[in-house]
Amino acid sequence: MKEPTLKKVAYGVAMAIAIILVHFIDVRVYNMSPIFALLLAIVITFLGIKFINKSEKFDKKISRMQYSLLNTVVVLVLFIAYFAITQ
Repeated sequence: MKEPTLKKVAYGVAMAIAIILVHFIDVRVYNMSPIFALLLAIVITFLGIKFINKSEKFDKKISRMQYSLLNTVVVLVLFIAYFAITQ
């Protein structure tokens, strides 16, 4: 594995935000078809990644332990938010 950077974690956060946002819209605002929800999640993720790539503060190198802990937190937040929205 290459040296972990904050940018790699930020990519995961961008995808998690897209999933949470699309799921919230689908459950609480407007019932979307699965294809439209998938396309919307892809567009939101793409915009997030473009923003991350333009910002240079995400190029900071972090330790493998920080990388693993941050990814664990992102997955836990995604899991909790996904089911909290469904409730």
